Amino acid sequence: MGKPTINEAFNGSGRGKFLTLMSKIRATQTLGATLTSKGNHVRASAMYKKLINDSLSMREHFTRQQQKTLESALSFMDADPPQDDQAVNQAWKMRSAIDTVYDECISDFNDVQSAMPSNLQSVIKDTINLASDCVANGNLSKAFMEYTKLLKQMKQNQKYKDLVSLTAKNLVDGSLCFAETSTEDMSTKVRKLRDSLDRVYNEIRLPDVYAPSLGPLQKLNKREKWQKKKGLMVIDFRQKDGSLFQYGMTTCNDRVMGGSSEANTQFDEVKECIEFSGSLSKKNRGGFASVRILPDNKDEMKELLSGTKAISLEVMNLDTKNIRYKFQMANEAHLKSFNWQAEFIVEPDGEWHTVVLDLYSFWPTMFGHVLSSPGNVDFSKVDFLGVLISHVTVDGKFNPDFVEGTFGLGVRSLSLIKDEDES
Repeated sequence: MGKPTINEAFNGSGRGKFLTLMSKIRATQTLGATLTSKGNHVRASAMYKKLINDSLSMREHFTRQQQKTLESALSFMDADPPQDDQAVNQAWKMRSAIDTVYDECISDFNDVQSAMPSNLQSVIKDTINLASDCVANGNLSKAFMEYTKLLKQMKQNQKYKDLVSLTAKNLVDGSLCFAETSTEDMSTKVRKLRDSLDRVYNEIRLPDVYAPSLGPLQKLNKREKWQKKKGLMVIDFRQKDGSLFQYGMTTCNDRVMGGSSEANTQFDEVKECIEFSGSLSKKNRGGFASVRILPDNKDEMKELLSGTKAISLEVMNLDTKNIRYKFQMANEAHLKSFNWQAEFIVEPDGEWHTVVLDLYSFWPTMFGHVLSSPGNVDFSKVDFLGVLISHVTVDGKFNPDFVEGTFGLGVRSLSLIKDEDES
């Protein structure tokens, strides 16, 4: 059975299922790019494999050729966990197949034509596939030649106008210099050129995901407008009934992943605030702790959040070590997918500070990995709020202010700023 017609596939529930599937593929492409850039090809392979199997369970959205493309990619997976170069090749074969099928599907859906890849993306993908086959056949010199030829074309040929990222240009220049001057063995040179082209591919294909343009603590023009706004106080921890919605609180730390960090909350009667405190450790790949505000009625909280332009917090640093924290808004049904996080720094001076976080400060993240550019918060999907501290910044980088050991933050109130014209 072939692929359904546009009307059959994209009308009614079929259209919704198709868009949901495409969103799932896009999210996997995004996280996979981040994982492979950090050398975690085994985990990326497992994630790609699951996505392909899930996609094949919805065959009605794919042509026979697209199904074969996905099935062929699965054939590269061995029964035993792959090692080193084998893992790199397996991850790439599946990613390549996923990208090919995704692009073909999107091209048939006229509402999202802008998602089509540029010619450069296709050329890089084809070159990596060709060179990978050369490596598999033992022809390292041929693979090296293909990579070097493509890098020279990208640097010299005007038709590659899509290569606009400064990071991508630097990668190309550096890779060419390495190819021309390195005295390392051919296997090492091929592997390093392949790694660079992987990064260039992701820079071009997912520019807002792979290389966010805004730093987490960069001062934005609009932020100054919010600093003088008091906003609507929705939680006042100084009062027993000082909330516009009923909620509960719970802590969550890296122990859910095998870590050893600890966190707790209690009411500080002297400072009249909620005290979020504990101890941080990076042991067993840990390094985070959080407190969550869980509304009794999610719809009630979502209605309050609707139209919000910025979040305002009254906070005090109760410790002398850690100064960088995050405020998060997350979807309870998608805890394994994403949440929105914004960072703030609180100096340990024993004073109360008002921290204002506009929507352009919030980054969609998943397991510490950035999913897209900041500022696209969807309040209709926010099920709970919270504060956390982590060894990773909101844009997926190492937290330079993270210190293992004790931490403590006092939170006195939470307000919503909805209209920049309000005083």
